[in-house]
Amino acid sequence: MPLRHWGMARGSKPVGDGAQPMAAMGGLKVLLHWAGPGGGEPWVTFSESSLTAEEVCIHIAHKVGITPPCFNLFALFDAQAQVWLPPNHILEIPRDASLMLYFRIRFYFRNWHGMNPREPAVYRCGPPGTEASSDQTAQGMQLLDPASFEYLFEQGKHEFVNDVASLWELSTEEEIHHFKNESLGMAFLHLCHLALRHGIPLEEVAKKTSFKDCIPRSFRRHIRQHSALTRLRLRNVFRRFLRDFQPGRLSQQMVMVKYLATLERLAPRFGTERVPVCHLRLLAQAEGEPCYIRDSGVAPTDPGPESAAGPPTHEVLVTGTGGIQWWPVEEEVNKEEGSSGSSGRNPQASLFGKKAKAHKAVGQPADRPREPLWAYFCDFRDITHVVLKEHCVSIHRQDNKCLELSLPSRAAALSFVSLVDGYFRLTADSSHYLCHEVAPPRLVMSIRDGIHGPLLEPFVQAKLRPEDGLYLIHWSTSHPYRLILTVAQRSQARPP
Repeated sequence: MPLRHWGMARGSKPVGDGAQPMAAMGGLKVLLHWAGPGGGEPWVTFSESSLTAEEVCIHIAHKVGITPPCFNLFALFDAQAQVWLPPNHILEIPRDASLMLYFRIRFYFRNWHGMNPREPAVYRCGPPGTEASSDQTAQGMQLLDPASFEYLFEQGKHEFVNDVASLWELSTEEEIHHFKNESLGMAFLHLCHLALRHGIPLEEVAKKTSFKDCIPRSFRRHIRQHSALTRLRLRNVFRRFLRDFQPGRLSQQMVMVKYLATLERLAPRFGTERVPVCHLRLLAQAEGEPCYIRDSGVAPTDPGPESAAGPPTHEVLVTGTGGIQWWPVEEEVNKEEGSSGSSGRNPQASLFGKKAKAHKAVGQPADRPREPLWAYFCDFRDITHVVLKEHCVSIHRQDNKCLELSLPSRAAALSFVSLVDGYFRLTADSSHYLCHEVAPPRLVMSIRDGIHGPLLEPFVQAKLRPEDGLYLIHWSTSHPYRLILTVAQRSQARPP
């Protein structure tokens, strides 16, 4: 591949300090679910006045040991605004102000571990000419490096105990009984992991960490509503878990994989994003618009506060393995509003599946909404480009069909487009982007200067083999700030 002169400025890398809390003068503080193999404080602070979200992610990924092939799975989440920041978002923080963000895995693929026989296993493509292994678990593990795997496990534990799957969403006694049993099983795996990681007996871990700290909040609140006798019975059930199973039978890695695989089954929302939209229109023939139209409005450095009028009428579901789907929510919302004053069935049941006494729990819905019937729009490979205008998004397919969306705000639109764009690069084409407004700065620079992404040696050899004597420049797979020049050498052996 021809290469022009690389004009990247080798200025300063973002300097973060993970050992000190945010300074009193302000700055950026990014909270972590996992601080790395060496431990430390679960945050990183930045004092620079201007940084891109991509620079922050790369610095944190390098700090905790996440390799370049995996840091594209991560993004920054603004919990206050409830939006994800696109990689080219510029963080400008005055000295007298502060900002707190979360470093999280955003792009997730179900059954990456290969333990669910009902779903296809997900793994990285091998070099040309190689055959996939027959071991599904080994295939799935290729998707994550060890640090990303650890980070996903800690993030999964955080989401589980914070009700990514809630007891109040269940209605039948069978569902509630299953949820409680699975939650106790995951609490057991949680404690097993602590015992294996610290090399101490499981009984010692159980004395220091209560199983109630390892189950969803809704389950904990439910337990408090029962009598002391019922709570004692539950403790006895959990003690039998500890007595019948010993962590020595499982490796630490298998405990983590089992935990995440169970979380996928118990919480279908884990690793997915449901985006409310104020208007949705499906066009059989898209209006003629050129690719990569740059929005003439405010640049993505500072998403504007302007909002789209009206309540959400549709919801869009985006998943790594299911692509883009949507469904109308207006009828369901109106139905819930119309019946908000009526009494419904109490979804609670006892800890052992028996019917609970009819009493209304705080914050508990009258009835669980049924899972919507999603209308499939497309996979990420089917997308040609995305057009962003203020808070309106148009997703164009290869067959010229188009999905037009109006989101509540410009920031929500940027968050949604960066989600689709990120999945496109992970599943379809890693060297292109769908929309200029959310294009990663490093990718834009690499395209301009002819630099390949992180490549393993077999991929490099496969690219150079057809035309011997050429060279290519690519990013390192082990260090985010290094480039590697690889030159193909002609064979010295001559035919007789």
